[in-house]
Amino acid sequence: MKYTHTTHWILRALVSALFIFSAISKLFPIGAFEKQLVDLGFVNWCTAPLFARSIIAFELFLGLAFLQNHFFKKFIIPTMAGMLLVFIVHLSWQISLHGNEGNCGCMGQLIPMTPLEAIIKNIITLILIGIIYFKTPAKKDSKHRYPFMIMVVAAAPVFLCFPSHCCCDTSPFTAPVQYEEAAPIDTLIIDSNKTKIETKVKTKKDDSIIVKQEPKLKRVMSDFTKYSNFNGKKVNLNEGKKIVCVFNTDCDHCMGVAKKLTAIANKAKLPPIYILFWSENDSKGEDLNKEIAKFFNFSGSSHPYTMISQQEFFPLLGKHSGPPRVAVLNEGNMMGDFSEGNFKEEAFLKVVK
Repeated sequence: MKYTHTTHWILRALVSALFIFSAISKLFPIGAFEKQLVDLGFVNWCTAPLFARSIIAFELFLGLAFLQNHFFKKFIIPTMAGMLLVFIVHLSWQISLHGNEGNCGCMGQLIPMTPLEAIIKNIITLILIGIIYFKTPAKKDSKHRYPFMIMVVAAAPVFLCFPSHCCCDTSPFTAPVQYEEAAPIDTLIIDSNKTKIETKVKTKKDDSIIVKQEPKLKRVMSDFTKYSNFNGKKVNLNEGKKIVCVFNTDCDHCMGVAKKLTAIANKAKLPPIYILFWSENDSKGEDLNKEIAKFFNFSGSSHPYTMISQQEFFPLLGKHSGPPRVAVLNEGNMMGDFSEGNFKEEAFLKVVK
């Protein structure tokens, strides 16, 4: 096949479109991309919003700048190729550690791709970039102002339409399990004629029973301490046993786990369940009510809930890469932490009981 001027620009348009779409796809929702960066250990929740938007803006800049000739061979192509090589090395390392599982995030949440699929995509893109590089004549009079203007055009909508928020105040932490000292064995005496106790020791004195007090969990601050208003009623999630669910109102995985919870609740008594809802569609008023009604109709039960923002939602997913999250608390202590992948009835009931 003859390599023509038309072919050259078709290839450049394809590579440009790939980078532009890759950047835009990470914006919906941008919180998922921020969480991915945090999970990889590159940043914390305080710096993730700024870092994520900077990466997206730069990727968008490269895609747009690929359609012009200023500093094309000196900067645009080498930088683009370097990014792809870094991604290939990183994805290969992820496969060696965790296998070819999960969504690599290259195309955000719009087009889930495994690490291996992303590597293949990047290699093909590198080949196209190589062909374009050798077929493009060098430009001697490149002007800085053109790439600079493109950078402004790329960064402005990312930072203005998706303003950065510091997540320091919503960053979750896991409180350690702590215990209070058990009362001395001779401090609790119960009349054997009135109370039946499984754990008991008969004494030689007056046929009384000394009951050994079990260690009591010390109340701690959980990930969910700040949430206390559910359907207009005040609730302390750190008091007693509670089940806290972090759900997306429009998430099929969340609905599936909610339905499993209903099935378990029909067979066994569960602690009170409270839901932290986020609407990915940013729905309000009647539209939001319809989303929640649809969710509860599918799950077969309803529970007290409160709405949270995107900036709160993704940090509250904790160690899980995506929703849902089901946390079992006892006095604020994390007794069980489940997502769709590890939500099994037997394991869940064991933790609850």
